[in-house]
Amino acid sequence: MESGNGTPLAGALGTAAESPQCQLPPGGEGATGLAEPDRAAEDAAAGSCGGSGGGPPRALRAIYMRSESSQGGAVGGPEAGALQCLLRACEAEGAHLTSVPFGELDFGETAVLDAFYDADVAFVDMSDFSRQPSLFYHLGVRESFDMANNVILYHDTDADTALSLKDMVTQKNTASSGNYYFILYIVTPCADYFCCESDAQRRASEYMQPNWDTILGPLCMPLVDRFISLLKDIHVTSCVYYKETLLNDIRKAREKYQGDELAKELARIKLRMDNIEVLTSDIIINLLLSYRDIQDYDAMVKLVETLEMLPTCDLADQHNIKFHYAFAMN
Repeated sequence: MESGNGTPLAGALGTAAESPQCQLPPGGEGATGLAEPDRAAEDAAAGSCGGSGGGPPRALRAIYMRSESSQGGAVGGPEAGALQCLLRACEAEGAHLTSVPFGELDFGETAVLDAFYDADVAFVDMSDFSRQPSLFYHLGVRESFDMANNVILYHDTDADTALSLKDMVTQKNTASSGNYYFILYIVTPCADYFCCESDAQRRASEYMQPNWDTILGPLCMPLVDRFISLLKDIHVTSCVYYKETLLNDIRKAREKYQGDELAKELARIKLRMDNIEVLTSDIIINLLLSYRDIQDYDAMVKLVETLEMLPTCDLADQHNIKFHYAFAMN
């Protein structure tokens, strides 16, 4: 990872190497299977916070469950068009998008399940009612793994089904630890994709005529823009969750270990600090206090001096961090 003028944050903090970004080829959703099945393990070692910002170590991982077989089929259908909108949004946000067929997920292919459960955000299209029970099951498994960001898409063809899915999403957000999003989309006669957020928009879409694209445009958000907005939100929530995880792990390590064992555990935790967005003052102070407890003053000095090398990071200028640096130097 590089920050600002090119200072490698990953190298400076001793983190894991950057994993390459890979995306779906435009127009290839029908033939695209699971890309780089061994990537999940590498990315897991690199931490779970991705997205834009000061040069992240990897892209936000998004996965899309598609209905097409690996040989193609229904390439021009609404779901394929929604996938293309998602691809464009991921390209705009620098996210890594993987597409997997429903059949392989439902059958339980190991690599597909691993990728689906490990992704930062999962997109599933529930326009086909018969797939809903299986998809909700797999989304529930993701919840049990603390992979809370799940997006349910529905091509608006039946008002009762749309309302039922919306209610289920509301109930899940209330009763579980999940972070569910529901996106209702329509396709205009000119093959433009829009997101319907309100009942008024839905009612307007029901009476679409060939020349109504110009009318729906100002009323409804383009599906690509909705995906971009959602990816930004998920990036923020992922980083907040990851920072809390790092803090908790530092505190637990301080309670459980002492001496050399604590130093080794702190070194392992530092390996996961591969994103400048998780370098916050509370995390740095907790590391400094932990090093102070085991009298590892060299590690305190090295940590602060590493922060000083990062051009977009001003944590080393904060008074409380300066105090601990001066203490360690003495």
